[in-house]
Amino acid sequence: MISRKMWGYIVSLYEQALPLMKEPGTVPEAIEKLKLIVRVQPGFHEATYALGYAHFLNGELGEAINVWNMTVEADPDNSKAIFGLAFAHLKNGDYEASRRFARMAREGGYPEEKLSQLFDELDSLTSPEDMYEDGTILPAFDPL
Repeated sequence: MISRKMWGYIVSLYEQALPLMKEPGTVPEAIEKLKLIVRVQPGFHEATYALGYAHFLNGELGEAINVWNMTVEADPDNSKAIFGLAFAHLKNGDYEASRRFARMAREGGYPEEKLSQLFDELDSLTSPEDMYEDGTILPAFDPL
């Protein structure tokens, strides 16, 4: 168990990191702050989610996917992290994984408006002829 003083420091660091994710060129600083938080307090799931988001913003899709996977393992109901996985897999070209996580996010109550946009983008990249009946993509399909 961490002390109240340590928790205050962690929350302060988190609050410092969030605005850095909105400013160009400061995302790496946010990543460093969030990594420290996650190292000290791995149960702070919002910080872990934010770390994945910061990696995503920094163009580090593989890192974002890894961190969001950790978030979902620790907090299976975190629909934001599940949606993040769907979106990162879409941007990474893994449309089957993107659909799978998007369906999970929908089941977890993630806002339908954002999910609809994601599914629309996925549908524009794939066609019914390229899919199995369950909506997964045939392995031989290459949209490029």
